[in-house]
Order: sequence, then C-alpha cells, then structure tokens
Amino acid sequence: MNRTTIATLLASTTLAAGCFELPQTQDVMGNFSVEYANNMRVYINDELVAEVADGEDADIDFDGEIIQVSTLCSDEGVECPDETFWNSVAVDQPWGPDYQLLNFVNLDVEDENAGVRIGGVLEADGTYGMLSGLALGANEACAAIGIGTVTGAFNADATAMESGVIAYGWAGGCVIDGVEIGLSIRLETDFTATRTGDYDVSSVTPEEPIDDEGEVIDPEEPEEEFATEEGEEAAL
Repeated sequence: MNRTTIATLLASTTLAAGCFELPQTQDVMGNFSVEYANNMRVYINDELVAEVADGEDADIDFDGEIIQVSTLCSDEGVECPDETFWNSVAVDQPWGPDYQLLNFVNLDVEDENAGVRIGGVLEADGTYGMLSGLALGANEACAAIGIGTVTGAFNADATAMESGVIAYGWAGGCVIDGVEIGLSIRLETDFTATRTGDYDVSSVTPEEPIDDEGEVIDPEEPEEEFATEEGEEAAL
C-alpha cells in the first residue's frame, strides 16, 4: 500500500487535512497521557446517524429498523475506539524532527499490546494522521476487515494534543441487533492528550520503528520523501 492510498483512507474518514507546503522542523517527541471524551459518533455510509455523550444512549433508525447505539459497544459487538486505544503514549520521530515520519508507542503496561507502534505523518500545521491498524479484526458484529485511524494536532509548543479523533470503520457486513448493515459503518471518539515528560519507552518493550504504512524502517537511513525543508537542506 503506497502513501497515496494511505492519504485516501485518511481523507475518507474526515481526518486531518494534509498541506502542500514543505513543512518546517517540529520537535514533538515526548510521553503523553490520553484522555477520552467517551462520546461517540456513528456514521452509516458516511452519514452521521447518531451522536451520544458518555452515559447516554440513542436509537438509530436504519432501513426501518431501530438499533440501540449501546449495542455497538457490547462485549459481543463492535469495540468502541476509547475501549481499545491506549491511555499513555510515547510520540517518536524515528528520523528526528527534520522528517515528517511520526510513531506512537503504546505505553499502557496493562494492555496486552504494550509496546506496539502505529505510524503516520506530521504535517506543516502540526496536524497528524496515523493508521491504527489495517485489520482491526473480525468480531461477532462485524466480520469485514476494518480500518482504524487516529488524527489530531499538536499545540504550538507540543505540550498537548488537541482535536484528537479515533475512528474505526468497516466496509460492511455488520449485523447489530439482528439488523444487517451492508453499507459502511464508522465510529468516532474524541480525545486530548497532555505531555507528561520526555520521550521514554523503558517501561515497555517497544516494537521497531515503522513508516506510515506499518513497514519496519532503518532509523539510520531516513527517506527523502519524508524530509522537511531543513531535512532536505541537510541531505545536500
């Protein structure tokens, strides 16, 4: 899968917009504590059909059938983004701040996936787009392969992440409350994150650095396509 395909996936889930200008150096490395709004937006075929806050429920009228939003996040159903993502992350720039490549490392030691990485790109305006998994896995509600994405923006001094959105989407094949949803379904949850310290992954066994397609990269051999203006000048 190439970077054009990745960009298309991110755009299709209303994620952070990319910039055409060559970005400047941005040092955003550090450890962050993540806080979820525990809200949820439900889209069917890219149409917003329900939006609920923490502790609330709502009905979805789909093709004449009523579906409870709460059933989307039951043990037997679809896992909601805030139930599966991480409470603490390390933000890594494997090739340094002169390159756009960004990795998030799971620092949640209680999670069975501690140390796992996701890869993405940091844009010139501080926004980022990450793929959190091309195969979210089948479950009892949705057998189809899903796409997970994480987007947001760093503030000016990289002490916080703002406007964060975790989105999980399935192309179809979901059966919820006995109702088959053949169209695409997407769940979104908002989050923010606060910097807690310098980059430190000593609490976990981190995976090897990856690119925005999930492929392992060599930290000593940066790729020119990820270079910022300073990175290109340094390579000359």
